[in-house]
Amino acid sequence: MKQPTKLSDMAVEETTTESWGSRLGGSIKGVFVGGVLFIAGIPLLFWNEGRSVKTTQALEEGAANCVVVPSADSVDAANDGKLIHITGTAKTEDMLTDDLFDGISIKGMRLSRSVEYYQWVENTKTEKKKNVGGSETTKTTYTYSKKWVSSPEDSSEFKEAGHENVVHFAEAEDNTQYAQNATLGAFNLTDSQIRSVSGQENVKLEGIQWPDELKGRITTSGNTLYIGKAANPMQEAIRVKGEAPRLDVSSTYVNIETEPGKNLYVLEANGGAYVQSSNGDLYPLEADEANDQAYVRLPNGATRLITGYGDLTAPAPTMGYPLPASINVERLGECPVVCVGQFAYIRTTDNRFLLIKPFQGRYVVSDNGIAKTADIVLAPATTGAASVDPASPQIGDVRITWTYVGAEKPVSIIAVQTGNTFAPYIAKSSGYKVDLLSNGIKTKEEMFQSAEDANTMWTWILRFVGWFIMYIGLKMIFKPLSVLGDVLPILGDFIGMGTGIIAFLISAAVALTVIAIAWVFYRPVLGIILLAAAIGLIVLLIKKKKSAKAAPAAPATE
Repeated sequence: MKQPTKLSDMAVEETTTESWGSRLGGSIKGVFVGGVLFIAGIPLLFWNEGRSVKTTQALEEGAANCVVVPSADSVDAANDGKLIHITGTAKTEDMLTDDLFDGISIKGMRLSRSVEYYQWVENTKTEKKKNVGGSETTKTTYTYSKKWVSSPEDSSEFKEAGHENVVHFAEAEDNTQYAQNATLGAFNLTDSQIRSVSGQENVKLEGIQWPDELKGRITTSGNTLYIGKAANPMQEAIRVKGEAPRLDVSSTYVNIETEPGKNLYVLEANGGAYVQSSNGDLYPLEADEANDQAYVRLPNGATRLITGYGDLTAPAPTMGYPLPASINVERLGECPVVCVGQFAYIRTTDNRFLLIKPFQGRYVVSDNGIAKTADIVLAPATTGAASVDPASPQIGDVRITWTYVGAEKPVSIIAVQTGNTFAPYIAKSSGYKVDLLSNGIKTKEEMFQSAEDANTMWTWILRFVGWFIMYIGLKMIFKPLSVLGDVLPILGDFIGMGTGIIAFLISAAVALTVIAIAWVFYRPVLGIILLAAAIGLIVLLIKKKKSAKAAPAAPATE
């Protein structure tokens, strides 16, 4: 049972009550999931110990066989097939250019574009309360805030309407590209080595030539580009001024604001449908033909319902040129001129778009091969959109930063010399690979020690993950016991606390046992010590359980 309550324009509260029977059924279903999680932790822990030991063995074998090469300026054929340690300056001549912003072009190992979007974000805060009888009431508060996020938020899933998200430049997404060629003295680096070179810096945006369609709607601040809303739903590229040719044009417009009953003219372009209003603006159309309704989305993000809209199946405009992504309509008297990319068209009554072509200082409209001239002046676009204020962004604004790794970086490499390039070293003791690259000039000893430290860190991280999965699995297995006790909330809490402690101890004991068995398998001495510790913990649990059963009952009182 849901009881939504609007607290303010920025918050809504929803209260849900789940019955005791429903909770019990859900917890019983969770027993199976908990069992899967508990079992999954066992092979993860065993595999992790094997991975750790084999990595250590590979590093130890590599350190014993690694040959230090004093210079990368030449290739010594005597080292071919050997594991070598070599240092120097990694270099590339590759130019990396952003595919959306060709003004961003730099020589380097890596060029990364990072995109953020200013969006409404739904935040949730949940409070649970157990009731006498075993039911549980959940109170969820949804609040809304504006934030820069790494991916667009889907506002259609928000609990409260009125926080619709848009994106003013959806074409831009995160992107990283790498150099294809790089050298270390006389050696060629492999793709994986090029990708491992780090030391990124911000791309400076001074003097960058931005795409024409973004002019008037961008601002740069430091090393960040901000993109705001276009002047109209579709960005214009050209304005057409002067007297338009007097062609017989369609008059099937609708006044979006005040005349929702009139038929609509639908312009189909770039995979979308748009409604042209009486003043020539275009609005995205969202049709619901089953209910004889249509919606248009206004520039401020609001929607307006249109009923009795008539025929929405008007044919798409036929054009001799493909429609680029940017469209705008400029009204000239009774004649609409559609601006598409760097071209301008006039729409006719039969829904054709006639291209306006320059000719001897004047402009020509070609209709079925018959040229008609007109005094039309084409001028560069001024979008009318206000530049983005970085200190006060609007919903839909986009900000982009670029970073790069320079064309010359000092590196240290441990790998097998193969001709004038490198390959991973395959350890005979474990079959594991050794293929190391460190940024900066590092000795052989420093690089192997750093690799061993990383191996130790990951071993402990995965040990914790394996144990935690087992612990959560046991908590889910024991959950029905606490739900049964929730008929009296205090009793359910007591049982939940007890089963939590038991789950912790059992998962810890089993995790230690698995790790010990793995070490007995891979390194017997340390494994036996760990196994003894695990057995001791299990014995302690058994004794504790027996002492609890043997405790005398409290004397009865008359």
